[in-house]
Amino acid sequence: MLCSRDSLHVVHVVLSLDVGGSERNVINQVREGRALGQRVSVVCLERPGVLAPRVEPLGGQLFCLDKPAGLRPGIVPRLHRLFRELRADVVHSHQVGTMFYSGPATIGLPRTCFVHTAHGREHYADRTRTRLLGRLGGMRVDRFFCLTADMAGEVMASNIVPRQRMRLITNGIDTALYQTRAGGEQIRRELGIPATARVIGTVGRLVPIKNQHLLIRAFAQVKQRVSAAHLLLVGDGPLRAELQGLANSLGLSESVHFAGYQQDVIRHLGAMDYFVLTSRSEGTPQAVLEASVAGLPVAASDVGGLPEVIEDGRTGLLFPADDTNACAGALLQLIENPQFAEALSAAGKQRVTKRYAVSRMARDYHRQYLELHSARARARGVLGRTSADPALSL
Repeated sequence: MLCSRDSLHVVHVVLSLDVGGSERNVINQVREGRALGQRVSVVCLERPGVLAPRVEPLGGQLFCLDKPAGLRPGIVPRLHRLFRELRADVVHSHQVGTMFYSGPATIGLPRTCFVHTAHGREHYADRTRTRLLGRLGGMRVDRFFCLTADMAGEVMASNIVPRQRMRLITNGIDTALYQTRAGGEQIRRELGIPATARVIGTVGRLVPIKNQHLLIRAFAQVKQRVSAAHLLLVGDGPLRAELQGLANSLGLSESVHFAGYQQDVIRHLGAMDYFVLTSRSEGTPQAVLEASVAGLPVAASDVGGLPEVIEDGRTGLLFPADDTNACAGALLQLIENPQFAEALSAAGKQRVTKRYAVSRMARDYHRQYLELHSARARARGVLGRTSADPALSL
């Protein structure tokens, strides 16, 4: 759907479009926003990232400010000029760092509403600097969106923004895209995984918060009871060599497979029989949503928003974070009880398909944008008849 010059112009601000759940969320919002009649732009503060080439084919505009690492206040006036030139109706920041720069950059732009989405727990209580950045950035926020009630509780407890500005909008994925598991057999052949293997899989960056060390140790316990078990890790990151070394030290080099970063994980999901996530902290991980829609039984650590996605024992299994034995026990429960695993996967697929469709998410955001934009337009009409409009005087 082509957008006219009078369409709502939404400008998303990210650090980069490197691979990750929040970045894929923004790409989804570009596509769905266009379908809803928005004009859409994406501003990358630091670098474009591997997902950046997707923006323009979807009908969005892409900008990059090449911000160096560290605190750079000079980015604010550059953002302000860009927002003004784009005639942004809505500026939508993602993650706390972008909120810190985007909020002040909207000062003096009376037509522009400013909203923010927190895609994961920021651990404000334990991080003084993050809490300060959040409060400073939050001073300008018209709406602060959280993906889960757990995240909303953290934001309120740390006094980042007033409660009345907060809204809960759950994450969404393109559920139709993940209905198929075609291509899994080919992936198994490419990686040397036997067709008869029982494949446990995960998708995520190889970084400390994802806790794949625990997964490999838990898999070692599973392997002792299920000789046909294999482990497939999809993703890349700074811990890859360390994780490979751990697998080798446990004698698992032939049954632990590192697929690296994959821009499209559908075929790799098709190569899996079970999905596991061992994170220490999460919002609403897209990887779990995608695996559920693909029909995989899911086991995950009981953190963040995961209990809001997985009903333990009915739509998946939850185990305590950082508990290797509990993780191994959950995986064995799935492998050794195929009827139970099949029932979990069917219920999980139904729940996620119904509640986490990307079209629903996009409509929820769009309604919020329109509500704020209408309120801002009415306020400008009233204030325009007076001389007491500080925003217009800047």
